[in-house]
Amino acid sequence: MPENSTEKRPKSSVLYTSEASVLDKVPLTLRVAAAWSWRAIVVGIIVVAGVWTFTSLTALFVPLVIALIIAAPLERLVTLLERIKFPRALGSLVAILVLISVAAGLGTLASTAFMSEYDDLREAAVEGFDTFIDWLVTGPLSVDQAQVDELVGTLQTFFEDNAQGLASGALSVGSAIGTIFAGIVIALVALFFFMRDGRQIWHWTAGLVPDAAVERVEKAGLHSWITLRRYTQTTVFVAFADAVGIGLGAWILGVPLALPIAILVFLFSFIPLIGATLSGIIAALVALVDGGWTTSLLMLGVVLLVQQIEGNVLYPWLFGKAASIHPLAVLLTISAGTLTLGLIGAVIAVPVVATIYAFNRGLHRKPDEDDDDDRPPITSQIPVLAERSKEAIQRARGAMAHTGEARARPQGASEAGASGHSAAGSEPEPHSEQIPTRGPDSPDR
Repeated sequence: MPENSTEKRPKSSVLYTSEASVLDKVPLTLRVAAAWSWRAIVVGIIVVAGVWTFTSLTALFVPLVIALIIAAPLERLVTLLERIKFPRALGSLVAILVLISVAAGLGTLASTAFMSEYDDLREAAVEGFDTFIDWLVTGPLSVDQAQVDELVGTLQTFFEDNAQGLASGALSVGSAIGTIFAGIVIALVALFFFMRDGRQIWHWTAGLVPDAAVERVEKAGLHSWITLRRYTQTTVFVAFADAVGIGLGAWILGVPLALPIAILVFLFSFIPLIGATLSGIIAALVALVDGGWTTSLLMLGVVLLVQQIEGNVLYPWLFGKAASIHPLAVLLTISAGTLTLGLIGAVIAVPVVATIYAFNRGLHRKPDEDDDDDRPPITSQIPVLAERSKEAIQRARGAMAHTGEARARPQGASEAGASGHSAAGSEPEPHSEQIPTRGPDSPDR
């Protein structure tokens, strides 16, 4: 073949023709928009399919998510028991028994307190309703008594006519109890395996991705697990502080059902942003029924004070990077979870989104970047802070005693000590928390 022969290229091929192709005639902005559009469509289809699958199998996935959230803090208890020679399976059973005991104890205390004060609260509610009716007639509104009687009669007729519907609703609640019981069993079984074999399960899951990404996925999963654990621990601590503060305030004000109110505050505090507000409204309504407007306003003041301490002190101090999500994103997440799964969705929506966000951050972390989220939460550092405070007080007392001895010495002895110290040329003793840069065996000494 001659050396100068040219290669024959097909005229109709876009790859080989030197003429302008159809693609070159499309504006760049339109090509970029089209590329983004079909990728967004594919991702949207995947997201919609995932949400549809999750909502269609809520009886299976919701218990698994709840078990995962509970396992995050309890796994540390299992690890602690393992260090003292407990088998991991036995430690998992102990942790589950502790969880069941605490839940059963709170339920028993709340039901006992409610039943013991139910009659008094019912009488107070009836009396409060009669007082409200009298205020409508004799108050500034001056509503006609006949209109009030007609309204009360309409309400009574409504409840009587819907008694059958309420009974059928009770039957549907009874069928829902079976679903709830099945979900509890699934959650407990999953909780046991998450605490016993959680790391092995994650290693197997991470092994499903390509080999080049296994290490990054494992580290991202550990990062998200730490975030979920810190979020759950901090939420429990803040919920306990809210329950103690509002429950104690209700008890001091003489509001009935103070213990059930405290337990209700504890449970509702797991709903970010709006949970404490809802429980506070319930506490104020109970105070209104029992003690009138003055007690209700005082109860509302206690609720607002506790919420201010929670929002301005506890959350910034304890959360840190536990859930680095903007409040608007939290509100939208809670709304989406509530619309999808109701109250359960409002509880689990934020930790799920925080975990996914932490996983995404973990995928993009540099290998040599320090992980600030590996630090233990401040709640576990309280004994360390107390010990350091005790040491600081002891050092301060020692310094005050040393100053008093120096003042008590004669002036001559002090000057002699000072001259002897300067003549010797010795360096001052370092602070107790400073690390000396040279040891006694250093060759420069």
